[in-house]
Amino acid sequence: MTKSVEINNLDKRIGKRLILNNISFEINQGDIVGLVGENGAGKTTIMKLILGMIDNNGGSIRINGKEITVSKRDGLKGVGSLIENPVLYPYLSGLQHLELFSETKDNEMIDYLVNRLNMQNYINKNAISYSLGMKQKLAIAMALVNRPSFAILDEPVNGLDPKSTKEVRDLIVDLNKEGTTFLISSHILAELEKIINRVVIIKKGAKIFDNYLEFFGNKVNKTVVNTSDNNSAAEILKDNDIKVSLDNDGLTIVGDFKLQEIIDLINGKQISFTSIQTINDDFEDDLIQILDEK
Repeated sequence: MTKSVEINNLDKRIGKRLILNNISFEINQGDIVGLVGENGAGKTTIMKLILGMIDNNGGSIRINGKEITVSKRDGLKGVGSLIENPVLYPYLSGLQHLELFSETKDNEMIDYLVNRLNMQNYINKNAISYSLGMKQKLAIAMALVNRPSFAILDEPVNGLDPKSTKEVRDLIVDLNKEGTTFLISSHILAELEKIINRVVIIKKGAKIFDNYLEFFGNKVNKTVVNTSDNNSAAEILKDNDIKVSLDNDGLTIVGDFKLQEIIDLINGKQISFTSIQTINDDFEDDLIQILDEK
């Protein structure tokens, strides 16, 4: 795989306090990497170092083979970013922001982003009138307006409603298919899971986990039910090609199914439910477990 970003033995101190301790990982071309950790773990510091915004105290960063420091920034050509809160000019319109940040003055890309992020109704209004969600979508568009080969997005869905969150998610996936590699941090792990193919976990300034999502295996939904006649209920489900097992805990139903259909099938045979427990094999729980164990 072609390496887009190489981070080797990265250290960062502020005074005597160690912020990052010997961080190393690579980002391969085509990856969407999720950077996960608790507040204060060092995620934003890593992103700022990759962008040459602050100095490190040891180690190195390379983007497409070019070293990145505060004084060496040639490798940042073709990199887009959104770090922390977006900084906007209050009396410029959204469109003027995009035109200002567009290096090639690519009106086609500007129109594409405005439409994909559903900003048509306010793109010509001054940014001072924007809500938090409007500002966030504009900042994402500004980070992507130059069709970057590599993009860093720090909490990109902060302040967004569910519809806007899906718009951003779909845009990231589509741009990734067209060649953009992403490093994304987010506290909303359920959303992050939908787009990333790899996760790096940081805890107290140290990397504690780095792997592709295949590591977690296929997510399987399970529901355990008890009925007035478990044996008959199990036969009904099997006759309808629903995977089910029967033990002392009750009926365990596994796979891709709609719970309401199962309820209707069993109730239709005059069998009543005494308990229903849904067990989700959850990505968020997996990551929290890793954080708690390390």
